[in-house]
Amino acid sequence: MPETIVIRPAAPGEAAVLLDVMRRAFAEYRGVLQPESSVFVETPELIAQKLAGGGGFLALQDGRPVGCIIAEEKDGHGYPMGYLGRLAVDPSLRRQGLARRLMQAGEGFVRARGHRICAVQVRIALGGNIALFQSLGYRETDRRAHPGFAAPTYLVMEKSLE
Repeated sequence: MPETIVIRPAAPGEAAVLLDVMRRAFAEYRGVLQPESSVFVETPELIAQKLAGGGGFLALQDGRPVGCIIAEEKDGHGYPMGYLGRLAVDPSLRRQGLARRLMQAGEGFVRARGHRICAVQVRIALGGNIALFQSLGYRETDRRAHPGFAAPTYLVMEKSLE
């Protein structure tokens, strides 16, 4: 990346900032994905609740928010595991390693809490995102459908952190 990008923890009070980054990053999928991404109906209050656990990370380029991710602890296979969601990178900075750095920050949060498995969910229609997660060591573990859809619409992918 040409300019220095700093990744730091995000506070619950920055929820609106993260939501703005997410919406900019997901804008190209608006009206394309079915069902539409829930990022367009989420509120700063919902994001703040997720950030309250301490797993949010914000990427800044010269003080400007350009990426984010939210790491959470969830119930996996009968035991707690990590979950990484809302990975978002400003479209002008894609394919420069920022998504990988954000994923590593999220995985570090999960690992620090003693979890040995980390999961992501990704739309089946987003082959590039699936390829990114595969390149980071994630493997498909399940195919699921959003409510109201008969066929699977997204994948669950998991990675061992051991």
